[in-house]
Amino acid sequence: MTILTTVPHALVHAAGHATAAKEPFLFLYITERCQLRCKHCYMGDRLASERRMAPATVEDILSSLRVAYGQYKVYLLGGEPTTHPQFGDILDVCKEQGYKVVLTSNGLIAPKTWPLLKDRLDSFSFSMDGARQETHEQMRGPKTWRPLLASMKRAVADGFQTRAIFTVTTANQGDVFDAIDLADSIGLEMLSFHYFTPTGLGLDKPHFQIPPTEWADLCTQIRQSAAGRRLRVFYPPAFATADQLPALRAAGYGGCTARNLERLAIFPDGRVYICSAFFDTDLHYGEFRNGAIRPRLQDGISELTLVNTVSSNCRTCQHSSTCGGGCAAYDHLQKTLTSSNCDRSTIPVCPLWSMPAEPDGTAHRLVDLR
Repeated sequence: MTILTTVPHALVHAAGHATAAKEPFLFLYITERCQLRCKHCYMGDRLASERRMAPATVEDILSSLRVAYGQYKVYLLGGEPTTHPQFGDILDVCKEQGYKVVLTSNGLIAPKTWPLLKDRLDSFSFSMDGARQETHEQMRGPKTWRPLLASMKRAVADGFQTRAIFTVTTANQGDVFDAIDLADSIGLEMLSFHYFTPTGLGLDKPHFQIPPTEWADLCTQIRQSAAGRRLRVFYPPAFATADQLPALRAAGYGGCTARNLERLAIFPDGRVYICSAFFDTDLHYGEFRNGAIRPRLQDGISELTLVNTVSSNCRTCQHSSTCGGGCAAYDHLQKTLTSSNCDRSTIPVCPLWSMPAEPDGTAHRLVDLR
C-alpha cells in the first residue's frame, strides 16, 4: 500500500493556478465524549462514543506529521477535549513536540483543569452560538451560557490568545451583530463566523441553513459592523457573484481546502478526514497507522475522490479556474447550492475558507488564532 509522506508547501490549484502556502494546522480529536448535544453539531453519532486517544498516540501523530507535513500548530478538539482524563499529559506531549496548541472548547471547563493550561496552551477557541443566554442555550442546552462567559473572560484575563466561533443558523442570525459587540467588549481578539451546513446532528435541520443570497447580504452587513474595531472578524463568503471572484482570489482563496490536504483531522479510531462535512460518514480520506497516514485505496470512494470530482457544469464555465469548481461536499451530499445547479450568477465556494472583514493587516499573533 502506498503511504503518503509529503505534501508540498507551495500547492497548486486543481486548475493550474498557484495558491497560498498550506496552512500548517492539524486538528486532533482527542476524545469523542461531550457533555452537550448541540442541535447543529457536525460530529453526529460520534458523540455517543467514549473513544479517546492515548498520549502515546498523540505523540506518534505529532512527531510523524511535523516531519512529513510541516505541521507546527495543533487544535485539540472533541467532543469536549477537557473531559479527557489525561488532558494534562496530552498538553505536555504537544509542547514537548514543539507545537503551538489551540484548545477548542464549549466553555464548560472544570476548575481543576485551569491550572493545567499555564505554559502549555497558546490559544483558546470557544464555541459561542448567541449573544445572549436564550439564543445560545437554544442551540446548546441549558446552563451553558454563564460558564462560557466566565471561561472566555478568564482566558482573556489570563493572557491567552482568545477567539470565539459562532456558527450562524436561522435560529441565531439575529444575534450576529450583538455577538460582535459582545466579543469586542469581553476583549476577545477574534470572532469567526461559520456557515451552517446540515450534517451530523444538524442533518435533519435544513431549515437552519441560511439561503445563499441572504447569506451574501449578511456577510456585507458583517463587514460593515466589523469595520474599524479592535476585534478582528472573519467570515466565510460561501457564495459569490461572478464579479466578486477575483477579489476572493486576491484575498487568498484557492478553492476547496480539502483538495490541498490543508486541514487534516484525526480521530481516536485513527480515521483521517480532510473535510468536516464528511465527519459523520465513513468516507474518510485514510487512517493513521504505524507512524503514517495511509490513504484509502480500496473499498470504494473516499473523500479525496469526492473532493477532486468537478461537476460537468463547471468544466464549461469561464469562472471555474477562479471559483475552483465550487464545493464538492455540497455536490455529494446534495446540500445547499450544488455546482451542478450553479447558474453562474450566485456561485458556491468552499464554505470552510474564511476571510477578514477588513483588508488583512492582521498581526501575526492573530493569524495564529486561525
